[in-house]
Amino acid sequence: MTTTPVPPAAAVRDAAAVVPRRTRPITWWAAAGFGFLAFAAYLVAAWLLAGEAHRVPPGPTPLPVWMEIALSIQQWGLFAGMLALIWFKAIGPRLRTGSVPFDGLMVLSFALLWWSDPLYNYFTPGFNYNAYFVNLGSWVGHVPGWMSPNPEKIPQPLLWLPGVYTCAFFSMVLIVNVIFRKTRERFPTISIASMWFIAFIPMGIAGTLWEALFMMMGSHHYGSSIRWMTMNAGHYYEFPVYQGITASLLYTTWGALRFFRDDRGRSFAERGLDQLNASNRVKGWMRFFAVSGAITVIFFAFYHVPNALIALRGDAWPQDVQSRSYLTSGVCGPGTDVACPDPRVPFPRGESSLRIAPDGTLVTPRGTSPLTAPTQSSTP
Repeated sequence: MTTTPVPPAAAVRDAAAVVPRRTRPITWWAAAGFGFLAFAAYLVAAWLLAGEAHRVPPGPTPLPVWMEIALSIQQWGLFAGMLALIWFKAIGPRLRTGSVPFDGLMVLSFALLWWSDPLYNYFTPGFNYNAYFVNLGSWVGHVPGWMSPNPEKIPQPLLWLPGVYTCAFFSMVLIVNVIFRKTRERFPTISIASMWFIAFIPMGIAGTLWEALFMMMGSHHYGSSIRWMTMNAGHYYEFPVYQGITASLLYTTWGALRFFRDDRGRSFAERGLDQLNASNRVKGWMRFFAVSGAITVIFFAFYHVPNALIALRGDAWPQDVQSRSYLTSGVCGPGTDVACPDPRVPFPRGESSLRIAPDGTLVTPRGTSPLTAPTQSSTP
């Protein structure tokens, strides 16, 4: 009979010390969430220090009274709805239980996600907001490599946009979860992928309906739409069908993040939380950054990147948009030195780039060597 010697306790500790610790999923997602929010803070700080925080006015074109009323209801109502959601889903539960539930983390993440919305315009102006909204311009021009002209003239709404991101996005997630629940009740053995595909079409329709309705009230426009893939083409409220598709990708994937959680109510972004050697306070922050990171990565992958690239293939901004100063806001078109996007016009590549003015002349920014051209003008 042989016996296996029992190693001394010190040897066990030494052996354990050389075994590499596996990085928990929550660590990666939290790092992503922290990184995105830190980048947002950098953009806002750079924008403020550059003295670019100024209201972008709606310009000389008068807004119809009905549009002013509709936009006022939108921005103040949505902002109030955002505050209510933050209170009931995050702050209230935190005061009662000492922790923020998953829905609260999701609401807070949506409330902070709106900083990135104009990245749609990274390469070229693909859309714009109505300058009637409360705004101070935009900070996105400080994103490295930004190409689109006059980014400080984008009237990024300070009330409407966070309200939309919080109220509309969270509502869409709840609708997705209803579809998921009803589907699973009807087909108990259905796969996760099948449930996602079943929700995709109705969410594309729902997303199209609410956003198209807002656009008809004048909230924003997609000027660089591809006409043959666009509803109401030629009008200020034209709506590209692919916008509804990319939005549905967001809603269904965010909905899956919320619906498919473990028995402790944690999503895939929070896996490994219990294995962290940290205080409850640190774990709470890790959960927030992880959920925020997952939501933001999904947003960039399914929305920002594809739509910024699609905008490069868009058609000319409709005259119904260019004739309304509150929708162009000095980004391009009348009153500026850069023509709005048109397949016949080359894309400017930053503020020092040669560009075509609305009247068709070539504009040479100061300090830039002009190319040989039949017609030139200079900006001060």
